[in-house]
Amino acid sequence: MRFLVAAALAALLVAPASAQQLDLIGVVELPTIPRPGADEPRPEGAMGIPDVVGGSDVWAYTANDGSEYAIMGNVEGIAIVAVPSLEVVAQIPGPTLNAPFYWRDIKTYGSFAYISTEAYGQSEGLQVIDLRGLPHHAEEIAVVRGQNDRLVSSHNLSIDTATGYAYMLNSDGNQIIMIDLSDPIRPVDIGAVPVPDSHDVFARNDTLFVAEGRAPTFSMWDVSNKTTPTLISRVSVPSPGYVHNIWPTDDGMYALTTEETVDKTVKVWDLSDSENPTLVGDWLGSSRIAHNVQVDGDYAFVSHYASGMYILDITDIENPVEVARYDTHPDNDDAAFYGNWGVSLPSPGGYLYTSDLEGTLTVLKWDPSAPNM
Repeated sequence: MRFLVAAALAALLVAPASAQQLDLIGVVELPTIPRPGADEPRPEGAMGIPDVVGGSDVWAYTANDGSEYAIMGNVEGIAIVAVPSLEVVAQIPGPTLNAPFYWRDIKTYGSFAYISTEAYGQSEGLQVIDLRGLPHHAEEIAVVRGQNDRLVSSHNLSIDTATGYAYMLNSDGNQIIMIDLSDPIRPVDIGAVPVPDSHDVFARNDTLFVAEGRAPTFSMWDVSNKTTPTLISRVSVPSPGYVHNIWPTDDGMYALTTEETVDKTVKVWDLSDSENPTLVGDWLGSSRIAHNVQVDGDYAFVSHYASGMYILDITDIENPVEVARYDTHPDNDDAAFYGNWGVSLPSPGGYLYTSDLEGTLTVLKWDPSAPNM
């Protein structure tokens, strides 16, 4: 597969309401394939979906020597891209069967990347990628299937870097599997947290946050005792869509959720009473369907399909304010599944990486102290 790289020296911020500077470093076109059925008429009223597929999540990784990389899922596996040179330094094969949109989720711990996917085939399960050879090479060094193959075909994972445990959805979405990373090249499935349904998990300091999909709820768990995880609370989302992802603020006093459903907002929850969280704010971008939200400090980063990526100032947490936007799908702002799938948190060098379903990795430079010109 040939990789096409287009670079630019400067860029432009494309939302009038924006107040901060985003500079385009460049884009990398990663492997995709035509979507099966793309040439067939779409049923009237059906939401738009791309004609090519393969792009999925993206994650920022900084090596011990300070060099920075974007790791992005694509139709063949994962690509590792050096930043800011945009050189594709590795393409690691992964499962490719029975997953029409080739979802892959990526997290790092130390010098290793951990990959989950719903696809089957080569290396199905939790892939462990050794990143210690970068920039010259990276390689798969283990695949973990879990007890009774329950890590095969998993949508999402999170790593609690403070405690050295990973948390990963099982194949059916009705358990969150706890994985000991004491030996990072030999992860061990040690137990499970039961949930009614799940789509996304976030873990920090032995607290687990689970977006429970069709339930439609989110839950919080105390997992300090791995043999007896304790439910802290379960919250029913009002007038819900599909409860898609959840990410707490750095201090754990609030959390933001998405529902990946048209006209369902990014919601802000007050967790000060952890047994009784309350809804205190919301926000929605122009395409009216938010995918994922992540939080870092005073900012939230939202992948928002056809309207691209947004940065929200959450200093006033109950009233998120858009301060920057980069539209990776400038053709339209339809309420459709085109465009921006994922956005990373900012790297130490100030880079942001966004991934589109259509296989495009976009590398941006963000300076929150510089106003948009």
